[in-house]
Amino acid sequence: MKRSLTPLFLLALLASIFTACVNSSRIIATGLEAKLTSIVRSSDGTVTASWHVNNPNIVSYLFSRVASKIYLNGSYVGALVSEDPLGIPANSEVDRSGIITGGDAAAARVISDAITHGSATYRVDTQITIRIYDDTIEKSSLTNSGTVPVTAK
Repeated sequence: MKRSLTPLFLLALLASIFTACVNSSRIIATGLEAKLTSIVRSSDGTVTASWHVNNPNIVSYLFSRVASKIYLNGSYVGALVSEDPLGIPANSEVDRSGIITGGDAAAARVISDAITHGSATYRVDTQITIRIYDDTIEKSSLTNSGTVPVTAK
């Protein structure tokens, strides 16, 4: 009897260890989509990105922080960081905009070229912090790519 319980106990122990190692951030962020909708460079050189979040899920989310690295035509042009809380109701979409920071002279050239063409291919790598309960947060990553209009004011 003892011999038959030992393998069963070891199997249960291994199952509990592997279950505890599941990446819950993938589960929490499943279905969420963050994409760029426009990039505008103003006359003072400030570059603003508008972005769109789609939540097709049956639960609401509260983002306490959003940090996105933005690439145009394969080149890094800067980051957009928002510390403002963003509530996203279930089955809804939300639009926001923010200033792109951290770009260098090469990034300015990439943006100028994109303005000349009127659009650019983009990739955005976004790190979101989701507030689940009062003090409980979950960090997750979202990546999206496509074509975005790029204009100057």
